[in-house]
Amino acid sequence: MQRKRGLEDLPQELVDKIIEDFDLFAIKSLRLTCKKVCDRTHARFRCFFESQRTDLTLKSLKRLSHIATHPKLASAVRCVVVVALVYDLSELDRILRIKRRRIYQQQGYSSLTLEPQATPEELQEAQQTRERLHAQMQERDSMIRNEADLQLLADTFRSFGKLDTLAVEPAVSRGRANHELASSVHEWHTIWIRAAQVYRTVMLSVARSGVAISNLHIYTSEASQRCSVPTWDINKHIPALLSADFGRSAEHIKTISLSISTKVETDCQKIAEARAKLCETNRAYYQAGLAPSAGPQFDNNPAAVVAEGNFPGVARLLKQMPNLQRLDLHLYKTLWSGADSYAKLFSCLVEEEVVLPSLQQCKLRGLYCDETSLLAFLRAHPNIATLELRSIKLVSGAWRPIFAQLCAMPLLQRVTLQNIRALREGGVVTREAMVNLSPKHPTALHEDDGIPSWSADNRRSFPCGGVAGGLMVHTRTFSREEMQRERFEFAEGSDNVLVMGSPAHHRFITSYQAEYGPP
Repeated sequence: MQRKRGLEDLPQELVDKIIEDFDLFAIKSLRLTCKKVCDRTHARFRCFFESQRTDLTLKSLKRLSHIATHPKLASAVRCVVVVALVYDLSELDRILRIKRRRIYQQQGYSSLTLEPQATPEELQEAQQTRERLHAQMQERDSMIRNEADLQLLADTFRSFGKLDTLAVEPAVSRGRANHELASSVHEWHTIWIRAAQVYRTVMLSVARSGVAISNLHIYTSEASQRCSVPTWDINKHIPALLSADFGRSAEHIKTISLSISTKVETDCQKIAEARAKLCETNRAYYQAGLAPSAGPQFDNNPAAVVAEGNFPGVARLLKQMPNLQRLDLHLYKTLWSGADSYAKLFSCLVEEEVVLPSLQQCKLRGLYCDETSLLAFLRAHPNIATLELRSIKLVSGAWRPIFAQLCAMPLLQRVTLQNIRALREGGVVTREAMVNLSPKHPTALHEDDGIPSWSADNRRSFPCGGVAGGLMVHTRTFSREEMQRERFEFAEGSDNVLVMGSPAHHRFITSYQAEYGPP
């Protein structure tokens, strides 16, 4: 009697088509039916292991270690995401303190907040959730101090041997099923403290393991808004990286995207002392019938802000990556004043003689530079084909020599400028002014319908008085042909800008503060 044909007898193309929409649970169940089916579905099964995540708890590290040492699955992993998990107990503490829960309701364009009385069952659930999160926090803190547990991550990287992508990003746990964004935390210092801890752990593990990584992304994903590594912490950690031979892994890196920040206090005791002092100040304001003070950033010590330890770390880190092809460097401003001194950070790239001969794509965001250092950096990297300068402020010098250098770069094919600024003399006052990217000769960019392609896009401009055409153009992308034709000659009049209230301007200000700070 002839045996019935089953899935194992079909052509591989049909098998792949049948199982392409199966989830992991369905694939695992199917593979248990027989060895031949198991072999025919192995390629699809491996796809579920291409990207792995760990929040550095012992459970997740052991799971990742088991995958890394598996003879068939280890080679399937292409990306590892390390999550800097922060536990936020503030809402649970609030429920237990006032015995009310908070409900948000969206009604059209407006939102409504309700605070009904919490039931005994809800209070019990909040207490249990808080105890569970607190236990997880204690486990996390003990692992930070346990060298054996941290060595497990290095051993796991060593077992992989090679990874296409290593990413670090933050997440917030409030006891719910899904993690939340770091930008949702009011007490933003906790995010920075954990971000610095995880950065040190991951980078040291990479150095110890010698794993070959092609792409390294540190707090630059969409989930990483309002989360960066303070430059002070990067510089402080450089000696440990070098002693662990970080160069073994760094020489394989082709892409790095790194979000850094100005000075942030990461000493928990100092933050607690500053917060207590702030509470006393606000209490005095209230007793005097005045509004409470805005409060310090816990790091506004002028000496700490301008200390040399803030600046050379990024240059020394990049110097370990001689084969870098793509660079994305982002600076988040945590200070309300004194950030101009961080132009030293970029000038250190020149002083430390950082030369990346293979660099082809460069994105600089939120940085403070001077004309001399930016010119020297561009001249040292003539092979750049794509350049993005977003929210760059020149603390000295002018943009005209930089524009001339861009036109002279032989391989540069595409340039994006966004919110570039410089200091302008205005009588006895020197103030900051945005460069209006509106062309000097508007007809040069007219399309077939007679309208410039960028003028109708309110994401790139906003209405403004005192400028040509009544439009402040803050974002434009130039092709090679446009660079050679326009030579970056822009309309005059950006020195006497009268900002007009508009949705486009509000969107610009809101998005700028979300991406570049201060928090």
